[in-house]
Amino acid sequence: MDITSQLSCASSSPVLLLEYRYGGLGIRATEEWNKDNSMTLTSEGKNRKEADGSTARWCLTQGSLGNDYGGLVMMSYPSNYNYPEPLRVWPENMNGRGDVFLNFSPTKNKDWLLEPGKTYLLKYRFLIFDNKLSKNDAEEVWQSFANPPSLKIQK
Repeated sequence: MDITSQLSCASSSPVLLLEYRYGGLGIRATEEWNKDNSMTLTSEGKNRKEADGSTARWCLTQGSLGNDYGGLVMMSYPSNYNYPEPLRVWPENMNGRGDVFLNFSPTKNKDWLLEPGKTYLLKYRFLIFDNKLSKNDAEEVWQSFANPPSLKIQK
């Protein structure tokens, strides 16, 4: 699933998006996942305990789904503001169960000035899968998102 957000000023005045831990694109995972039956890993090798506030190109989360297993890879595009983007990842004690929430938050560690007459794009991709995905698999799907193959036809 690809998501593109386009931001621009609605008037001739600039807009300052202030530094804040939430923003950008986030996902609250299934209520079936908690600290005991799911795992999170970032492109930089950070686990759930280390991921909050770190920066990443992608974030993999997977776990038990009833009698099955599955997950998602949330990916950020290289031209996004403040890339690699800061992450907001809920701690393992969230809501007393360890509920899972992942968020690419480009303003988590700095302000973002949107200037009139300019358009700003944020691009993301989600890969949803059954079974398990390795770190190498997650990196491969991010590479295909960030560096799609090009075709050149010559006569």
